[in-house]
Amino acid sequence: MAIMKTRAETTISRPASEIWARIGNFADISWIPGTEPHNCRMDGNIRTVTKDAWDFNLVQRLIEHDDTRHTYSYDLPHDVSFEALAGPGKIAKVLNGTLKVTETGPSQSTVTWDLETEDFIFKGASVEYQHALDTLKADMEG
Repeated sequence: MAIMKTRAETTISRPASEIWARIGNFADISWIPGTEPHNCRMDGNIRTVTKDAWDFNLVQRLIEHDDTRHTYSYDLPHDVSFEALAGPGKIAKVLNGTLKVTETGPSQSTVTWDLETEDFIFKGASVEYQHALDTLKADMEG
C-alpha cells in the first residue's frame, strides 16, 4: 500500500496562544467535530479515540509536544486494523500527524495539520482534518 501526505490548513484571526489553549492538549480532542470528550482516553503518551458510530478504536502515540512552539506530533504505536471502516485486509502501519499553530501577524495565526498515512485512509482523513480546522476557525472567530 502506498503512503501519502497531505496538509489541512486555515488562518484564524486570533493569537497563536489563544488557539493553542483550545487545541494544544493531546488528550482533549473535543474541538474536533463529532468527537466527544468521553471518547478519548489517555494512558501515558498513548491516546485511544473511540469512534462509536463505526465501532472502532484509533490508538495514537504522542511523540513530541511543545507548548512554546505550539506543536505536537503523533504516530501509531502499532499496526491498527481499519477493517471495520475500509474492509478486509486494511491494516494501517503508518499514520503520522503534526498539528501546529504559527502566529502570522497581530491577532492572526495559521493552523496546519500534516498527515502521512496509508492510501486507503488518506481521502477520508484529509476531509476530516480540513473540516476540523474549518470548524475551529468558525468557532473561534464566531
